[in-house]
Amino acid sequence: MRITSKMMTGSIAENLYRQAEQILKSQKAVATGKRIQRVSDDPVGMGKVLDYRRSLANIEQYQQNVIRGKMRLEMTETVLDDVTGLLNSAVNVAVEASSGPLDIRPILAEEVRNLRLQLVQLANSKIGDTYLYAGHQTDVAPYSHQIEIAGGAPGAVEFGLAADATDVTVEIRDAAGALVQTLTQGDGSTPGSGGTAGTNSIAWSGPDGEYSFTVTAGSAGTEVVDYETYNGDSGEIRLILGDRTNIVINADGGETFGDMFERLAQLQQALQNPDPVAGTSEAAAAVDPLNSAADRLERVRADGAVTFKHLELTEDRYAGLKLNVEDMLEKTENVDLATAIVELQKFETDYQTTLATAARVLQPSLIDFLR
Repeated sequence: MRITSKMMTGSIAENLYRQAEQILKSQKAVATGKRIQRVSDDPVGMGKVLDYRRSLANIEQYQQNVIRGKMRLEMTETVLDDVTGLLNSAVNVAVEASSGPLDIRPILAEEVRNLRLQLVQLANSKIGDTYLYAGHQTDVAPYSHQIEIAGGAPGAVEFGLAADATDVTVEIRDAAGALVQTLTQGDGSTPGSGGTAGTNSIAWSGPDGEYSFTVTAGSAGTEVVDYETYNGDSGEIRLILGDRTNIVINADGGETFGDMFERLAQLQQALQNPDPVAGTSEAAAAVDPLNSAADRLERVRADGAVTFKHLELTEDRYAGLKLNVEDMLEKTENVDLATAIVELQKFETDYQTTLATAARVLQPSLIDFLR
């Protein structure tokens, strides 16, 4: 076969082009530290890289979920610890009232009233814009004298009473604080005609909007203490920790606080009882229910501690898993820099050698011009 100069030139040019491509690829690998620049470099390896990156994205999302869950549980524990101290204070008041002098009862009644106000604040604790103890009703204060009318549907004014009342007055105000309507109930003489001890409800309808209300109750001229009822639901807030794995991170506000508001209202009612003997008996009777509420709260806190430990273990597991996946990604995607530099130098040397050889082989001669 006759080898012409044109054929030699084409062959050398093709080799030079291929070597230039190798140099460019090696230069990119050295500059970026990545072995795989595009799918064609290593289709199987690129598939693994995409899987590793997807796994890392999932792990990082789960880690963020764990952080949010721990933050919520820490906030919950802080609040419930304060509630425990509040209940202990209420028990001490009840014990003191059942055995102490009568002249301090007005002071003790005021102390219990303040404890009730503190309990409302604690039960309505928020993390960001979310109420901790309202279930799925995260934008609704779980314990408050509030009502919302929507779509023209009638609402219900719900409140608790520490004792039977002969008369109840409910003043409803709009968001601006203006009085909208006054509701009255009871004949003023029959206990229970205004409302009974426990939860009471009065239907009410008005223009769509958010309203607040105050309750004034009495029985034969004596104040009947009212208290807030639960406005949330029993919805569970679940945190996704993995594929088909989740955990409940909220405490049910209705179960957590249970009858605490009612028990504190009853204790305040006992301290305000004009009959000192009956008041002493009622104060003494409040001790056991308050202790029971404290015990129930400790069980809720214990459940929260178990959940928090679960999240800590999950956090540790994902930290280790992330390191493993990152290591596999690095081994698959990244280049060994020392090896890459040596290969680049080799390709550059080969390229220079090919250029030098081509210059000698393709030197023009008189014969070339005659052809």
